[in-house]
Amino acid sequence: MTVIHPNMQDENAKIRARGVSVFYGDKTAIDDVSIDISPDYVTAFIGPSGCGKSTFLRCFNRMNDTIPAARVTGLIELEGEDIHGDGMDVVQLRARVGMVFQKPNPFPKSIYENIAYGPRIHGLAEKKADLDIVVERSLTRAGLWDEVKDRLDDAGTALSGGQQQRLCIARAIAVDPEVILMDEPASALDPIATAKIEELIDELSGRYAIVIVTHSMQQAARVSQRTAFFHLGKMVEYGPTSEFFTNPIEERTKDYITGRYG
Repeated sequence: MTVIHPNMQDENAKIRARGVSVFYGDKTAIDDVSIDISPDYVTAFIGPSGCGKSTFLRCFNRMNDTIPAARVTGLIELEGEDIHGDGMDVVQLRARVGMVFQKPNPFPKSIYENIAYGPRIHGLAEKKADLDIVVERSLTRAGLWDEVKDRLDDAGTALSGGQQQRLCIARAIAVDPEVILMDEPASALDPIATAKIEELIDELSGRYAIVIVTHSMQQAARVSQRTAFFHLGKMVEYGPTSEFFTNPIEERTKDYITGRYG
């Protein structure tokens, strides 16, 4: 049984998930989860390790397709279109629903090429002048332009961990996505770099629908306006972040946020 606070269905939802379950062979990783993801809010998924929050996040851009034993059931729509439908191009889906992983993973290319690669292959910009604009705009939005504008030919892998993660965020937004998924984007970073990522999430919110998986309840409280708590593959409770942490409804949610387990 999932407790969903009142008025949590969203008419403006970018993504609607209804009755979604994920199986790895015989094991149920996600059990019958329904949620709306809105561009108006940052949504955080929290819960103990192994509870299914990252698995559910990966449903939104079909990353679970890359795991041979994985099977996804239920309905997920992006702008009203079934992402598992015959007409859905997975490459286009992953451009529209960008992803930032736990460990920064820049391409083994220059800073410039890390950003230009996506727009070029998706046909969003072909001329050098157009690519230059996309690169500068994306790096500026990711708060990285002033730090790297004089060394765009340097390898992306030569940047610090925090800069690499912002480069990966810039790479995701370069193809003009509608949704950005972030799977524990700051867990490998120091506190200063983490603060910059959180500031960036705040600046990007409203422009994109953002979903963040985080092991840090403090981070969820700082960056999100909606929070969903997962436990043992189920979504236990979903509500406005302010109410979620101050007045949780479900006993398991209370136990988790007060540190009784997790």
